[in-house]
Amino acid sequence: MAKNKINKEIITEAALSILHEKGLANLTMRNLAANLKVKAPALYWYIKSKQEILQLLSEYISSQIEYPEESKDWEEEMTLLSLASRRAMLSVPDGAEIMMDTLPVSKKRLHLINKAFEIFHRANFPEDKIFLSAILINSYVTSFVLDEQKQKKMIDEMGKEEIVNQFKGAITAIPEDNIPHVYRYMLTPKTKLNDEESFLAGLRIILKGIKAEMDR
Repeated sequence: MAKNKINKEIITEAALSILHEKGLANLTMRNLAANLKVKAPALYWYIKSKQEILQLLSEYISSQIEYPEESKDWEEEMTLLSLASRRAMLSVPDGAEIMMDTLPVSKKRLHLINKAFEIFHRANFPEDKIFLSAILINSYVTSFVLDEQKQKKMIDEMGKEEIVNQFKGAITAIPEDNIPHVYRYMLTPKTKLNDEESFLAGLRIILKGIKAEMDR
């Protein structure tokens, strides 16, 4: 590909292709150059490092988030924004890790942060609570998706049956009366892990905690 035909949008598309085919560990300047059919030095006209590639990807993820309509119910609006953020990160392999490893300094991402602040501002939150509330929810959403994606990768590599067998073997090697709650909640879990239902359950707990803090 000719140098004058390379731009950041094309670089982002190539990086996404590598992520879907080979994963984040293989997203290197060398592999990106190969995907674009150019020599690696040509990329330095546009990006200086892998970190800049990750910044482009974080901006792409942010651009995929659909904002909910304004609502008088701030909990509902924040729930919908959180769901949209989760889905956008899940749409990109290692999306949550990319968001964690990059600075929130791009246009779409700053608009996303502004939207979170705006929801709390319209709900008349105290000024000193808005930043902390938004950061708390962002941390929950990103961490939840990070765990989802790491566990999926582990299942793909090891197989679900092997993981279950290792858990059962480790737990049953210890007498039940020594770790009764592990037996109860991990050996025969009552709920699924890392799906939308469990995501919403955790989010509701956080939102109720924030609301209780506001009502004090």
